[in-house]
Amino acid sequence: MKPAFLDTSGWFAALSPKEAKHAQARVAYSKWIEGGRQLVTTNLVVAEMHILLSRYRGAQEGLHFLDSLYQDASHHIVFVDRDLERAAVDLWLRRFTDKALSIADAVSFEVMRERGIRQALSLDEHFSIAGFQLVP
Repeated sequence: MKPAFLDTSGWFAALSPKEAKHAQARVAYSKWIEGGRQLVTTNLVVAEMHILLSRYRGAQEGLHFLDSLYQDASHHIVFVDRDLERAAVDLWLRRFTDKALSIADAVSFEVMRERGIRQALSLDEHFSIAGFQLVP
């Protein structure tokens, strides 16, 4: 089974019952885990998730998220190096200068492109604009 990408918006919705699209995101995330899909993300997304969980649920919840993530073999974290970041800037940020993309988005797109990943658990329409399939 092909890997799938975890973006902050979809992942946070899956883990946060108060989010508007929680139910749909939770179902998709659970199916991917139960189906044995490798879930790919970046350390930039992990940093965004950590701050959101810490801010809205407390520091302990942020630490629990990190501890759980680091022990879960189904979640693969790509660590951003200089070459990956430069490729993201050159291939994505320069291409979409009319969109308010973040460097985290651009790096996510480049990781997906490099690895042939088509689906992202995301609520961010930028993924769709970049040619990827949003789930849910």
